[in-house]
Amino acid sequence: MNAQLLFTAFWTLLVKEIRRFSRIWIQTLLPPAITMTLYFIIFGNLIGSRIGEMGGFGYMEYIAPGLIMMSVITNSYSNVVSSFFGTKFQRNIEELLVAPVPTG
Repeated sequence: MNAQLLFTAFWTLLVKEIRRFSRIWIQTLLPPAITMTLYFIIFGNLIGSRIGEMGGFGYMEYIAPGLIMMSVITNSYSNVVSSFFGTKFQRNIEELLVAPVPTG
């Protein structure tokens, strides 16, 4: 296929997803931030104050990377799933299948 056609198809889908994210950024960023804050309060302050140091590290230093990665992985997955379901219910998948671009 023509490289220009592939680039145009990729760019169109990219702009569409950026616009979708820009419309719902509060729904995408605010709930994970609140959830992670609650995890830090519950596990960090309430439980962490009862647990001493482990290997020279405080409990908050030990658990923070795991909580951050849990939030990032969970929310990145949910964003992709919501995008796929949105395109399915809006019947955009049929438009993509009919378009003259490769399936990859």
